[in-house]
Amino acid sequence: GMLSAGSPAAGSSTPNNSGSQSSIGSLLGTGSQLGGGELRQYDGGAPAAPAARAGALGSHSILIQPVYWGDSEPAALDNAAIGAQVRDTSAYLRTTSASQITATLNQVRPWARITLTDAEAAACDVGAIERAARAVAPEQPGSRNHFTIVFPESAACQFGTLASRGLTPAGDGVAFVNGPARLAWPHMAFGIGSNAGLGLANSLDCWTDAAHTEPVPLSGYCREQTGGDPWELMGWWPYGKIGTLSGGSLRRLGVFSAEDFPEVTPGTGQFAFIRPVSAYTGQRGFGVTLGMERYTVEYRTPSGLDNWIDDATMTDPQGVTRSDPGGGVIVRYQDVGSDTPANTYVLDFHPDGKVESTRRHPGLEAGESWISPHGVMRLEVLSTTSAGANIKIDFPGIDKVERWSGVDRYAASATISARSYDPGVAVAYIASGEVFADALSGAPVAGKDKGPILLTDDQKLSGAVMTELRRLQPGRIVVLGGPATVSESVASKLADFTTGEVTRWAGPDRYATSATISANSFAPGAATVYIASGQVYTDALSGAPVAGKNASPVLLTDTDRIPGAIVTELQRLQPGRILIMGGVNTITAAVERQLRGYTSGSVTRVSGADRFATSAAISAANYGPGTAVLYVASGRGFPDALSGAPVAGMTRGPILLVDTAEVPRVVANEITRLQPQRIVLLGGPNTVTESVRAILGSYLP
Repeated sequence: GMLSAGSPAAGSSTPNNSGSQSSIGSLLGTGSQLGGGELRQYDGGAPAAPAARAGALGSHSILIQPVYWGDSEPAALDNAAIGAQVRDTSAYLRTTSASQITATLNQVRPWARITLTDAEAAACDVGAIERAARAVAPEQPGSRNHFTIVFPESAACQFGTLASRGLTPAGDGVAFVNGPARLAWPHMAFGIGSNAGLGLANSLDCWTDAAHTEPVPLSGYCREQTGGDPWELMGWWPYGKIGTLSGGSLRRLGVFSAEDFPEVTPGTGQFAFIRPVSAYTGQRGFGVTLGMERYTVEYRTPSGLDNWIDDATMTDPQGVTRSDPGGGVIVRYQDVGSDTPANTYVLDFHPDGKVESTRRHPGLEAGESWISPHGVMRLEVLSTTSAGANIKIDFPGIDKVERWSGVDRYAASATISARSYDPGVAVAYIASGEVFADALSGAPVAGKDKGPILLTDDQKLSGAVMTELRRLQPGRIVVLGGPATVSESVASKLADFTTGEVTRWAGPDRYATSATISANSFAPGAATVYIASGQVYTDALSGAPVAGKNASPVLLTDTDRIPGAIVTELQRLQPGRILIMGGVNTITAAVERQLRGYTSGSVTRVSGADRFATSAAISAANYGPGTAVLYVASGRGFPDALSGAPVAGMTRGPILLVDTAEVPRVVANEITRLQPQRIVLLGGPNTVTESVRAILGSYLP
């Protein structure tokens, strides 16, 4: 959500690679030249499976099939020169992967004439070219086989090399080479990387606002330089030289293990010592995923394939002379929610506002730090040597967000109760932790009566719940639901925890139970009755706090019919108005029309495009900015939030739903509008991750 429209802003620069000298040439003694033209990717037609599973490690076989669709057969290819380029490809891959990836030449096929229609030729229809080329080449599919189709240079084809991103349905990778001169090792290595699932290596130029007032490393106002990564094979080689593959790419390929390149779980005061990405042992970087935003961090020094990175200098906006592009601590951004989640974007920590492919020094040096937009993450480079970099990773907002959880759903309900209620409550409610319906029907009642809802297994009370009941000393206990959800043995055990009575509010099904709970709690003439699905918990979960705040019942209905018990209860309540929570997929328009017969007032619906948008819509319709406390729960699992609904009703705070590892944009917008003074996260890290907690903290003052 940091970048406008969920991805870097439009616009790119196209560096001219033609004729530039390869760094690997001097390193390996080949003297090869990088060919010109853009390098591009396309969807190969199959999911981009993790590269390690696709067979990235090992020897890759390259089959070259030249084709033409003109009248004259082109001059014969120089097989010896192509063989030398494949050896250079292998040398680069072997060096960057510590000998875990190599390449061999399967064969160079003779030129084959193929037939394209005029329209296909004019459009450079690569699908038609591939089908025709496969028809004249031997079939050799396999996860480490690469089918390279070369044809005479065509102006209709707006690329130098076009490679499939991931494997094709045939089981191999495909690359199209626009002109035999581009059968050079960088293009072949790029094709192998692309076929193995690596994305394009780009860079960003960002500013504080749309007027480009001040350059910054990352913001909502960014311009993408396609292929602008200064070091990476998967870029467009703006310096005419190619360094070590990035740590993130090497992890994706399976070259780096989870120990070599671990994932950082958000927390406070974490430290990492990372060795240069070109080193052969030790931790070579790390990744951090924050919702749909992922950052990979590595350290580069002028050694190995990166021996050229300090050969030139530039002067930054502060007048400091720095190496160009140099190394240091490199941070790349990925939008994992985009159509191209493997694409990476180098962040520039010394931005000057000039959109240039060269004359820059993006990396962080010792003593420098960076805080990501909204203050979610802070990186500080404590020190650097040729051996490695010491980095501190902080998440400034994570401790601002309270997490109420337990080892399981029952312990979580006990924790929520303990954080919210003093001993001596008038009533405590007990409901099933296996089904949501009874607890959510009871939530507005519990909120109104300022009593907790504690969850139980159908056959036994958990130790955590019994401990909480002893602390609460409730005046009485009400069981929500029938013996099928809370057994008689559990109900009889509850008598040990109160001096008052233990009663059961239940009906033969969830709808009748919902009606019974309402009938035992609300008098006729209710101002508002809330209607929610008895099949999908999410809408009722967001609506229950509103009902509790307004001392109104929540009644459950089936998707396309109003159960008889609910009809009877609506007739008794005679509500002034009815409010439906959720869209027509959960409660149909036909049910909405039927509900009009049970109120003299309006029947309205609050909903959104999905469960997250619905929770935001319910909040927006019922809560103003400056809310004292906001409750956040998983939209993927109901148990942790069940006990939070009455607390939210009692404290007059909304419940918003988030995904396990993401704050959906519509929910983020609602949090911004609410301006909460406090956020409580319901449930443990398995249901809502610490990365979401860190993001939520960025919304607090």
